[in-house]
Amino acid sequence: MRINLGLVISEKRKAKKMTQQELANFMNVSKASVSKWETGQTYPDITLLPLLAAYFDISIDELLNYEPQLSNKEIQHIYGSLKNSFETKAPEEMLVAIRSFVRRYYSCYPFVLQMGMLIINHLDHLPGNDLQEKKRVYLKEALELFVHVRTHAKEPKLILQAGRFEAYVLLQLQEADRVLEILGEQVPASFPIESMIAAAFQMKGQNDRSVVTLQSALYQYVAVVMSLFTNYLHYLIKQPEKFDETVKRGTAFAELFDLGRLNPMNLMNFQLSAVFCLAQQQREAEALDVLEKFVTTLETNAFPIDLHGDDYFDQLDLWFETLETGNQLPRDFNMVKESLIEMVLESPVFPVFKDQERVQRIYQRLEQYAKT
Repeated sequence: MRINLGLVISEKRKAKKMTQQELANFMNVSKASVSKWETGQTYPDITLLPLLAAYFDISIDELLNYEPQLSNKEIQHIYGSLKNSFETKAPEEMLVAIRSFVRRYYSCYPFVLQMGMLIINHLDHLPGNDLQEKKRVYLKEALELFVHVRTHAKEPKLILQAGRFEAYVLLQLQEADRVLEILGEQVPASFPIESMIAAAFQMKGQNDRSVVTLQSALYQYVAVVMSLFTNYLHYLIKQPEKFDETVKRGTAFAELFDLGRLNPMNLMNFQLSAVFCLAQQQREAEALDVLEKFVTTLETNAFPIDLHGDDYFDQLDLWFETLETGNQLPRDFNMVKESLIEMVLESPVFPVFKDQERVQRIYQRLEQYAKT
């Protein structure tokens, strides 16, 4: 966020062919004060702004020359503050705050994009009578933000991101044709650019940046592959052999990259997906086996969980700093924790299983963990 007040004062003063001392006399301040204003060392007292604006015959907005742009650090801070406030502030208050920030930084497209994601990730904590009503209202509000970014941003990366988030919302709104219109009906051939970026840095003698580039790409692809395994399971319920092979390969992949520590949310989503699919197949013993592994993963990871590297992915800090939300998860950690536990405790699947004692032991572990 930049306020170029000093530059405006200097330019307007010179346009009037007046000295710093003359302006100081008019404003009833010292010449040193005017000098500090113009160099950005200090700002005029807020009560002086109307007088300055009137003297130069401009509005206060023009005087401030306010540029509603935010750095990544500022976006990270605002997103994190809003996310954490869902735990302590009323839903109505949060909605007002989000909308106020959007209006203020409506031309800062990376920020608007993240506010759309904030709404999606927390719509269950916004005002409304029930979840279905909230989805109807707030998914459309997020959709408008993504369309705004897609149609006004200049950066190809932002336009692409906004289009994909737009398609995600349309999918939630069950508008399949519009989703396919945006994304296409065929998966495009992949043309990874990471190796070329890394090679270019190497040519420049910046091998450390090559390492960061390839590590951050590999880190993201690991998460993507695990998410694909997670989603794929739901389409294989009526193909037990393919389903079992996918669980086997997904589990091996997770173990290979130690996702239990590297990206536990990624792993727990996969485990829960397998649990619910096994339950639908009436394979209760196997479902409970995986559910116990899920509970163990949950218990062995201390919240809050942030995105992070490990001994293998040891050069990711610089990359995390370039992200609009840094290394924080999209939702507040307490909400994530509660959501994961509720998915199991409130599921209608497990109480009907024959092995009630085993189910109750799992419930007790989850209830105990919820209190920590």
